[in-house]
Amino acid sequence: MVGDTREIVLALSGGGARGAFHLGVLQYLDDHNIKVKAICATSIGAIIAASYASGVSPKEQLEIFKQKSTKKIFSFAWFKESLFKVDMDSKSIEQLIKKEKIEELNIPVYITALDLQSAEEICFDRGDLKTICRASSALVPVFKPVDYSGRVLVDGGFFNHMPYEPLKKYSQPLVGVNLNPIVKKPSRKKLMSYLKKVIAIRLFITAFSQKDEYDYYISDDEIINYSIFSFKNFDKLFEMGYAEAQAVFK
Repeated sequence: MVGDTREIVLALSGGGARGAFHLGVLQYLDDHNIKVKAICATSIGAIIAASYASGVSPKEQLEIFKQKSTKKIFSFAWFKESLFKVDMDSKSIEQLIKKEKIEELNIPVYITALDLQSAEEICFDRGDLKTICRASSALVPVFKPVDYSGRVLVDGGFFNHMPYEPLKKYSQPLVGVNLNPIVKKPSRKKLMSYLKKVIAIRLFITAFSQKDEYDYYISDDEIINYSIFSFKNFDKLFEMGYAEAQAVFK
């Protein structure tokens, strides 16, 4: 680790199945006794943060994500409000998230979601943990919005892909982990390629533009080669996250 710093605060982006990269970063921190004092996260980052702060190690999370039963928490919704629905009472979710309330977690965790009614980013530091994680991960139209506490909530990444504002009050160095880097390479000259590029820039430009706000920024351009919906590359992404953390903190 650079200098004598042994404590950090951590911002984790969204990114679906690429979340195994987050786990690799967390494993490096654990292996080198770098203590995470607080986490701010959205989408898959929120689920991983909630699990980590529940006491589930990164390697344990990786094995849970790789289980065949984890795939079964998603079922086709026959286009009733969304494409898929999520069983938050499944065995895999119970293994991942062992606390009921955010305020019961072992370290402070801040989870963001977007309120569709007010167009506001909502940051939760207390409340029903599973429901708030589901709301923060509600990527419309894949998953339906979540009604909670009088709000209609969707994936926090729509508004702020790598939130860190609640961490400003901490004195520890701020570390950001981004699963959706904007790679500066030409798009194929096809309509869908252009459209995908425009959507990616719109969704992820905030995290890219905020790079200088972090004391340490961890990402890898190669991540874009891995689908956010694929369950096939968890080990490789875990290794990438570990290696990138090692490169940053060497």
